[in-house]
Amino acid sequence: MGGSLTIPVSVVVLAVAAAVAVAAGITVYHRGARRRAAELEERIRTAENLAFMGTLAGGLAHEIRNPLSTLNINLQLLKEDWADPVTSKEQRSVKRIESLLRETKRLEQILSDFLRFAGRYQLNREPHSVNAVVEEILDFIGPEARQRKIAIRRELDPSLQPIPVDAALFKQALLNILKNAQESMPGGGEITVRTHRNKTFAHVDIADSGVGIPAAEVDKIFQVYYTTKVGGSGLGLPIARRIIEEHDGRIAVESEPGKGSRFSIRLPLAG
Repeated sequence: MGGSLTIPVSVVVLAVAAAVAVAAGITVYHRGARRRAAELEERIRTAENLAFMGTLAGGLAHEIRNPLSTLNINLQLLKEDWADPVTSKEQRSVKRIESLLRETKRLEQILSDFLRFAGRYQLNREPHSVNAVVEEILDFIGPEARQRKIAIRRELDPSLQPIPVDAALFKQALLNILKNAQESMPGGGEITVRTHRNKTFAHVDIADSGVGIPAAEVDKIFQVYYTTKVGGSGLGLPIARRIIEEHDGRIAVESEPGKGSRFSIRLPLAG
């Protein structure tokens, strides 16, 4: 009647284990929630900054393009006036005019790239085959790749169904990454493009056998205007990242100096 209740040790152990598991689950949940909240806050802040940059860029484009256009036209006219240089002085003048023309074109390209990065994107999402988009862009760069002695390998997953993307913008993102890959292999090499999927995401991996990226620079390559290339605008990869993120996707890079780089893109299967 007055005896005490004895709880088996195994029951106590199971209860403690269950409590620990629940606590761990709650901790993981809260960490995930905090991470998602931080990502959302960062995306909102980025969107606000880009909206401001887009407004600023529109005004700057108008103010800069007009004098650039005038400069370009007058340089073209000067070049026509010096169409048949005879003396060494005249030949030097023509070379200077041609150099100025190249620089005006480069400035126009930088301005266009900046507008493309900072402008507001209106996605026209429709179901598209990722493999078909990849094939089209690889066919486009094929002739240049052959000239550079770069082989292109395709490993495309036939089970990958169409997903909602803006095909034109997605092609632009792929093109920017592939250009970066080509430029990393001045002596030739190989690019491998692979598609695959899991339950929620379509994946596109672009690997090259180029010079690779030093560890100290890997985190900088998506920064605006960061470039190690002579004459590079530093906007190709930031534009690619912005396009992927506008599609609610993610892009990451792994690289090792002397062994090449691999860019990994993931896009949600459902919009």
